[in-house]
Amino acid sequence: MNCTMNTGDRFLNELLDTKLVAEDRYRGERVFIPNPRTIYGGELMAQALVAASKTAPEGFKAHSLHCYFHSQSSVKHPNEYRVRRFRDSRSFSHRLVEAFPLTEEINGDDSRPFFRMDCSFKAPEEDPACFVPPMPNVPTAEEVVDTQTFISRLNLNELPEVSKIRIQHYREFTKLSPMEIRLCEPEYIFGLKSNKVGRLHAWIRLKEPPTISLEPYRDATLTYFSDCVLIWGAITEPHPVSYLVTLNQSIWFHNPSVCPQADHWVLFQTRANYVGDALTLSYGGIWDDQGRLLASLAQQGLMRTQPMTPVSSSNRLVEEGMENGKRTL
Repeated sequence: MNCTMNTGDRFLNELLDTKLVAEDRYRGERVFIPNPRTIYGGELMAQALVAASKTAPEGFKAHSLHCYFHSQSSVKHPNEYRVRRFRDSRSFSHRLVEAFPLTEEINGDDSRPFFRMDCSFKAPEEDPACFVPPMPNVPTAEEVVDTQTFISRLNLNELPEVSKIRIQHYREFTKLSPMEIRLCEPEYIFGLKSNKVGRLHAWIRLKEPPTISLEPYRDATLTYFSDCVLIWGAITEPHPVSYLVTLNQSIWFHNPSVCPQADHWVLFQTRANYVGDALTLSYGGIWDDQGRLLASLAQQGLMRTQPMTPVSSSNRLVEEGMENGKRTL
C-alpha cells in the first residue's frame, strides 16, 4: 500500500484497479476499511465491475449490474474475482463475476463465492428518443451544513441512546472511508426525527480528488458510493437497529459520456419503498451537479430492530444443513 498517494489516487490505483492474476481472474485489495466487521458492499461491487470491464470490448460501457451478497466477507484478506464471458454480440457483452476469498488456508479454488454479479456492457449508440427526470430540488453541497459541523452543534449528553449510537457509527464509517458525505437531512439518519416520507438526499465526492482521470472509473466510483446511501433511507424511524446489511442491489447507468470532475459533488436521492418482515427495499438515483442523471438504483436489505430468538442445538443443525453450510444472517 502506497500511503504517499492522496486519497483519490489510492482509491483508483489500489482499490478499484483490480490486477490480472490469471486468465479472467483479478485480485482486489483491501485499502479502505470503513466497516471493521465485513467488507463494505460498495467495494465488492466496484471491484467486480472493474474486473468485468477489463474483459469487455473496447468502447463498451456498463449499462446495468445486478448483485447478490451471499455471506459475510473478511476485511483481512484480498479477494479474487473470476469473470465468465457469458455472451458477446455487436451491441452487448454480458459478464458473470464471482468473488472468492484469498487466504493461506483457502486459495480460491476450494471455496464458495460469497458474492455474485451479473453485468452487461453496451456499444455506443445514438438515438433521438430521450426522457430524463428532473433533479431533486435540494440545497447545493455548498449550502448544506457539513455533517461533522452539524454533529458538533448537538449536545450529545442530551440525545437518546439510539442517536448516540448512530452518530458513533457514522463517525467511525466516515473516518475510515475515502468518501466525503454531506447529508441534506442528517436529523433522519441520526434518529432525531422520524422520516415520514422515506426520502433522503446526500452529496458525495472523494475526500481528495485523484491526479489521474476519473473517466475510466466513473461507473465503478458511483457503484462504490451507492451502498452507503441506499440502505440508510430504509431507517425511517428512530428505533435501535441490531443488524443492517445489503442482500442484493441493482444499478442502471445513464449518460455514459458524462463524467463529473473529480472534485465535484454528485447528488444521491434514496426512497424507501418497503420496510417490513426484517426486509427493506429502496430505490434511488444519482445526479451530477449540473442536473444530469448518471444512474438509477434499487437495493434490498436485511434490517433487524430486535435480537433474533435463540434456537436449540437441534434446530440450529437443521438450519445449517438447509443452508448447506452458508452463514445464516
